[in-house]
Amino acid sequence: MDNKIAAFVFKNRKFFTITAYAIPTGLKLCLHGTTSLLFIIVGLTVMLSGMALRTYSAGYLLGRHTVTKVEADFLCTSGPFAYIRNPLYLGNIIVGIGTCISLNEWFGYPIIILNYIFMYSIIIPFEERFLQEKYGNVFTEYKNHIRRFLPKLRGYRNDAKVRFNIKLGFLSEISYLVILLITFLCFYFLFVK
Repeated sequence: MDNKIAAFVFKNRKFFTITAYAIPTGLKLCLHGTTSLLFIIVGLTVMLSGMALRTYSAGYLLGRHTVTKVEADFLCTSGPFAYIRNPLYLGNIIVGIGTCISLNEWFGYPIIILNYIFMYSIIIPFEERFLQEKYGNVFTEYKNHIRRFLPKLRGYRNDAKVRFNIKLGFLSEISYLVILLITFLCFYFLFVK
């Protein structure tokens, strides 16, 4: 994949995600769809678990993950990164599933899931090429032990330990959390009858 295209997708990943969430929401509005409060609550619960994973992961990155270009001050292999290479992206997928549950429309699932497949099939190799170039054999060893999305039960062991910082993790995720909570309130007012 061309680095310019990958950089564009990385830089605009929020736009792609917002669009993927807006399409099924707009379709549901056009179709005069409804949902039950139970689906909203279950979806919100799933979404909050994804946000918890994102916040926990961001606390190990010291809030340095909301960037528009690929960069890394250090290779994080601590906390959730000791078990999975992309815990923030897994958190996004969980949030997306929670959104689909709340929307309670079959067409939400393929639209949102295909968005993540599209984005992450471009972004993750792009990020990994960067990390490979910057950290060489250290990243190769880490990559060979830890999978992208399927967590390992046995964590990665090394000397590079980063201390968890809940404040930085929470502060870096608060705007995302507020946007998602507003989204769920809109779902409630628009679709619960």
